[in-house]
Amino acid sequence: MFKKPLILPATLVFVGAFIGLLFSGILIYEHNGAKTELGSAVCDVNQTSSCDKAKDSAVGKVFGFPLALYGYVFYGSMAALAAFLLLSLNDTALRLLFWGSISALLFDVFLLLYSLVVLGSICRLCAITYIASVILAAGAYLFNRDGAKMIKAENISIAGKAVLGVLFAATFGSGFFLNNASLQAQSAPVAGATEQEQKLREQLNNEFYKQWKAGELVKLDKPRSGSKGAANPVLTIMEFADPLCPHCKDMGIVLNEFVKKHGDKVRVIFRHYPLDIQCNDAMKRAFHVGACDLARAIECGEAQGKFWPMHDAVFMQQELFFRNPVTERAIESLAAGAGLNTGAMASCFKSQATMAKVKADIAAGNKIKITGTPTTIINDRRLPGVPLEFVPGILEKILLEESRR
Repeated sequence: MFKKPLILPATLVFVGAFIGLLFSGILIYEHNGAKTELGSAVCDVNQTSSCDKAKDSAVGKVFGFPLALYGYVFYGSMAALAAFLLLSLNDTALRLLFWGSISALLFDVFLLLYSLVVLGSICRLCAITYIASVILAAGAYLFNRDGAKMIKAENISIAGKAVLGVLFAATFGSGFFLNNASLQAQSAPVAGATEQEQKLREQLNNEFYKQWKAGELVKLDKPRSGSKGAANPVLTIMEFADPLCPHCKDMGIVLNEFVKKHGDKVRVIFRHYPLDIQCNDAMKRAFHVGACDLARAIECGEAQGKFWPMHDAVFMQQELFFRNPVTERAIESLAAGAGLNTGAMASCFKSQATMAKVKADIAAGNKIKITGTPTTIINDRRLPGVPLEFVPGILEKILLEESRR
């Protein structure tokens, strides 16, 4: 059996690995668009923290898989090595634990610097895994210091081999299961739901509907530009959005599907609210740099009768602007791809009238005290802050109830 001096190092490794596994698992869900309650509570879209900017960055995905999945496998592997070492002290395993934890810690330092320097924000969920790596590295250091003195011979027990194999298999299996489950939850959140789950979802939709109905009325103009759907709608949905906000992209997809389904009853209006100090006076520091320029580009699409093609082109290429600055050349390329006349586009882009339209939307948003994007207004009432997976259901509920009036 294991020696008492190894209890503290093992405890630190297991605690660090557990925290890392838990929050890496949540990050896998967040990366794949299947929002979690804890993830939504920790992450927010504001001026200091953005988990979405991290996941959509150049390092957010490696070989097609979320970086968080690799983190999940790493933490599980470190726990497996620690369990193995408690049963069979082995020089190779000891070195793997120590240098693996140190390498991971250095990589986390790189990610932290990348977030601060390149992204200009810190992913809070990611930051918790950095803390987990520090705890794990401390345990691995003590393990290496004290365990190396106890190694007498290369005598690996059968129990040690079994524990190592089972934990490694469990880590890889559960990691890929979480990744697949989160992808399925994002693409089909209610598929295969049991009767009990359906009832619970109906109860939640009823509660969200009551919250919406009890909300304060906000009186805003309803421009015809940047809108699509019914001329005399039952529901008028107004989305204040930032072209560099991943949540806005996701909300836009949901609203587009909803208006396609209920084109005779629903009208969707897009309003600009870039979180960019260049044109938004409510911003106190630089965030989403270039969002104002992209908003102007979308507005220039309206000038050529191609608002939605330009809107879709900008949001489709959102990840590009997380890695590269927003330039006039990049905007011109988007405009050409959306079928716009690039010459007219360039003239419109530089026009003060175009910026005035963007600022008019921002002023409307500030009038109702927007604190983040997307902010969705339905028939002059603000949609409650709900996870994205519930939005289609609550929209259907609101439409059903309002159609009866």
